[in-house]
Amino acid sequence: MLVALAMPLALLGGIAAPCQAMEPKIASADEPLQFTGYVVDQAQLLNSDEKQRLTLWLGRFQRETGHQLAVVTVKTLHGEDVKDFTMRLANRWGVGRKDLNDGIVILVAANDRKARIAVGIGLEQRLPDAFCQQVMSRIMVPAFAKARIGQGIERGVSAIIERLQASAPGAR
Repeated sequence: MLVALAMPLALLGGIAAPCQAMEPKIASADEPLQFTGYVVDQAQLLNSDEKQRLTLWLGRFQRETGHQLAVVTVKTLHGEDVKDFTMRLANRWGVGRKDLNDGIVILVAANDRKARIAVGIGLEQRLPDAFCQQVMSRIMVPAFAKARIGQGIERGVSAIIERLQASAPGAR
């Protein structure tokens, strides 16, 4: 089970909507959201250079630490609560190692102006809610407010990776 932190993108507007159905579609009936790699950019918010950089960083991160981090952009949550959507997506895709529950998902819902960092319980002590809140409010949201979505995501990913590397057993 993933424990996570949601932050409405207040600078951009929007309010989290309640879950309206027991099992709504991940993307839509016409375009189910599939896990195709570390970066799933359904909303097309990232340029090719940003996608490539993120994919390389996240692949290296998984090889070096074993942890898996996925970046997901969607057009809309279809009225579903951002927390429920992100957790269900992470569990459906199996992000992280099941026995360690060490997956991380960064989700950005463009039209709903919502974002979330979901952290598996295996990493909660190293990535507590307060830290994720700071990443959102101090790093990601300011970039999003300047229409620099890719930059905000890249810097958020970088902050998470740096934190995990610094808190790794045996880190200096």
